[in-house]
Amino acid sequence: MDKILAQFIEVALLKNVSHAAKKLHLSQPTLTQNMKKLEARLGIPLFERTASGVTTTEYGDLLLEQAQMMQRIYSNTLIKLESFKERQTHNLRIGTGHAWWHLFVSDCFNRYRMLHPEVNIHIDLGNHLRLIDLLLSGDIDLFIGHEIHGLNPRVGIHFHPLFTVTDSMFARDGHPLCGQKVTPEALLDFPHLKLTPDEKRYRQIVEDVQQQKLSRNRLHLTEQVVWSTNSLVSAIDMLNHSDAVLQSYPACMADYFAAHHIIPLKGTQQGQKNIVGVYILREKIDAPHVIQVQKMMLQQLENKNII
Repeated sequence: MDKILAQFIEVALLKNVSHAAKKLHLSQPTLTQNMKKLEARLGIPLFERTASGVTTTEYGDLLLEQAQMMQRIYSNTLIKLESFKERQTHNLRIGTGHAWWHLFVSDCFNRYRMLHPEVNIHIDLGNHLRLIDLLLSGDIDLFIGHEIHGLNPRVGIHFHPLFTVTDSMFARDGHPLCGQKVTPEALLDFPHLKLTPDEKRYRQIVEDVQQQKLSRNRLHLTEQVVWSTNSLVSAIDMLNHSDAVLQSYPACMADYFAAHHIIPLKGTQQGQKNIVGVYILREKIDAPHVIQVQKMMLQQLENKNII
């Protein structure tokens, strides 16, 4: 807003140049000179002198009314601009696997939304290769997932390790394999449930697809009935209503699954260990909202004694 108009409002409301000058941290001669400049610029008298100070003329009354309106509009505009800046700077789009959402990402979401109540937040749950595709296309700012071996270095993604997890097998309570030491051969008699499996259209992101095929053959998965879903809710229903086995899923989900009558199975082989971390495009590593949410994640992991 025009500086001299703002000074005029103070003089008109206080009806005293000296008092207005003190409030505005100006010298009285400077403020008096500015009011004379305003009158000269408009070509009208704005004040009349009185014994106690000044009073506004009819012109001054009209200008005061309009100037106060302009001041309110200006103040509201600044507030809206600041709010828009906050949203543009701190809008957050996170990708995550189902396990990490329940383990710690949901807590980060709640902390972030309380710190930035005006910003938009989007959470995308799914398979790590799909999330990398969303990251590369700019649809998400970062995502949490386990380390992808053979990730094409040309895609320009930075992986920051956070912690290590071990996979386990899960099935419904009362499953025929409960209480047994489960061998890979024993699993062949039951449907293999895959939660958020890799999709063919995203495999160009990974260079060692052949290695994945060899791994499938070693586990005899090519001979086994396979069910798959990208929904944790659907997976829980499928496990509870069948003898399917979720053969590879983070053991840290045991407490969550227990509430749905799904328990871990004991295998003859140790579950695979995976490093879990944050994937970020290299050009966004220094973005303020990305840095802030990573700090929140580390705090949540420390609070839960995961790291």
